[in-house]
Amino acid sequence: MFQTPRRERMCITMTKRIQIEGMSCEHCATRVKKMLESLDGVSSAEVSLADKSAVVTLETDVPDRQLRDMVYDAGYDVTAITAQ
Repeated sequence: MFQTPRRERMCITMTKRIQIEGMSCEHCATRVKKMLESLDGVSSAEVSLADKSAVVTLETDVPDRQLRDMVYDAGYDVTAITAQ
């Protein structure tokens, strides 16, 4: 009997750094982290209050606009997004 090979899901990992304005406490950073991690394709988010940034690890390409909108919906402004 002929057996077809299983297709394995290709997982491409990439990271993006998001510069964020308006966070003033750890509660703000935690809120941004939870909002970003709720997006499909985001496997993790590390938010730094001191650096005013978040580094997101992506399983699939998530458009910058979607990341920006999620941060904006959390109540903060994005000044830049860069691929790493």
